[in-house]
Amino acid sequence: MPDNDSLASELRLSVHRLTRRLRQQTPTDGLTLTQLSALAVIWREGPLTAGDLAAKEQVRPPSITRVLTGLEALGLVQRTDNPRDGRQVLVRITPEGDRRLVEYVRVRELWLERRLAAMTQAERDVLAQASELLDRLAAQPEDDHESESRAAVAG
Repeated sequence: MPDNDSLASELRLSVHRLTRRLRQQTPTDGLTLTQLSALAVIWREGPLTAGDLAAKEQVRPPSITRVLTGLEALGLVQRTDNPRDGRQVLVRITPEGDRRLVEYVRVRELWLERRLAAMTQAERDVLAQASELLDRLAAQPEDDHESESRAAVAG
């Protein structure tokens, strides 16, 4: 059984490789990964404020504003008045944004489905459990030590 350091390294590399393979399946049409991620959140969750989107993407509001400006310029999202709070706007996906994201997801999931079909049921069961665990890992809030470590590396 690997120790936490080894497991962290193996897991990081595996996730990176899978992400790279998925990205290779269809072009992003000039979208950055950050833009694709934000567009996917809006697509899944429906109209959001920029602040809510920034929180879900774990980025600062000025960063999400730049992302949204780019997506809006491409006609993939639009800003509308928030009927519950006139001081805020909601960001919603446009029909073109929806079309592009549906195609993006369809191609990648088809690639994954073909690979999963070649595995045994036991292997697919392990991956189903791993998927739940990866979601839990990604959802864990950052602690103060992680913030300090990242700041030390960046600084």
